[in-house]
Amino acid sequence: MLLYTEILKILKSKKFFIALIITIGFNLFYCWFASNYVFNKSVKYSQQYISDTEKKIKELEQKLKKEKDDKIRRMYQEQIDELSRIVQEEKLKLQYGSNPAKEMEEKAKYYKSMYKNAEKTGNYKELEIYKINYKILSENIKMKKYYSDGNQFDGWTYLNSQSYGIAFFIIVILALLIGSGIVSDEYKEGTAKLLKTLPVKRSNIILNKFIATVLTISALVIGIQIIFFIVLSIITNSLKYYDVYCNWISKYKVIGFKVYPVLDNVRLLNLLECSLLQLLIEIIIILAISGAIIFFSTIFENGAFASISFFAIIIAISIFRQKMLILKTPILKLLSLIFPWELATVYTNSLPGEIEWIYASSYIVIGVNLLLTVIFVLSSIKIFKYKEKV
Repeated sequence: MLLYTEILKILKSKKFFIALIITIGFNLFYCWFASNYVFNKSVKYSQQYISDTEKKIKELEQKLKKEKDDKIRRMYQEQIDELSRIVQEEKLKLQYGSNPAKEMEEKAKYYKSMYKNAEKTGNYKELEIYKINYKILSENIKMKKYYSDGNQFDGWTYLNSQSYGIAFFIIVILALLIGSGIVSDEYKEGTAKLLKTLPVKRSNIILNKFIATVLTISALVIGIQIIFFIVLSIITNSLKYYDVYCNWISKYKVIGFKVYPVLDNVRLLNLLECSLLQLLIEIIIILAISGAIIFFSTIFENGAFASISFFAIIIAISIFRQKMLILKTPILKLLSLIFPWELATVYTNSLPGEIEWIYASSYIVIGVNLLLTVIFVLSSIKIFKYKEKV
């Protein structure tokens, strides 16, 4: 009954209506922007991009020749290798843009030759990237499903692209709108004392507010994502690609904070599995973010102060994460597991260019954020009870 009342209170508020408009509006804008400026690159743009990247590669090669420090030389070489791979992929897109089957076959040949070369030179990082990508393309070619994630803006591309900061950004905005005043407004409006006269445990009051916040944000974020996914998939006829393999893997080994994919018997994840994992990840983030905003809303009797404090924490973690990526201090690496926005990089086992930037398995990350959620909620209950005595 109390949970129903809390949800109803949120749904009837102006903040919920604003949150709904923001969520739908942002998703519409993102779809328009992505389809027009990100996923439909013109030939001229690709040619210019290749030209600029090749110039950058030459500059890096010049720096590499002059540099004597082995660590910096390795860094330059890694950048050259990564940019060279991107250039080759762009050239294949230009050459076989109208023939995706041929593009995938040629790309598979390229990856195979590169991982064989990396095997000979003992370049572990390049070996991992090229061998896994070759296996992904080979599996898709066997199924005769020539789908290249990102070549067209469809439902699958939309859903998986949410992992790169977009979903996190929306979750934070919704948490600020819906959760910042969920407890503090009770004090502001003088209804907190009335709540404490109800025949329910004080902990249940906070728990129900937390659950109501989680359910509301989840419905807005995930519910609208599913609607957009279905509509885009129907428009582009892409639902049939559910079993196409993506560049995510499910087996890996963790050495310290670093994750390395297992070369032998690696299990690839298809688009459906990646999407389900993405939705699970978002739920975990919603739990942690909701716990944090409830915590600050319980501390401050002013919703504005709660919002500012919560936002300051997000900014602080952002700054520390950037420092951490440069310094790579072991203890600071834990900060990359808290409120991550690049969900595909931190949570899943995707293979971007930099394997060493992935610090922990999804189990560790999910565990840390669930622990953080419990700490926030229990702290909120404790503070709420303490304020009752004051």
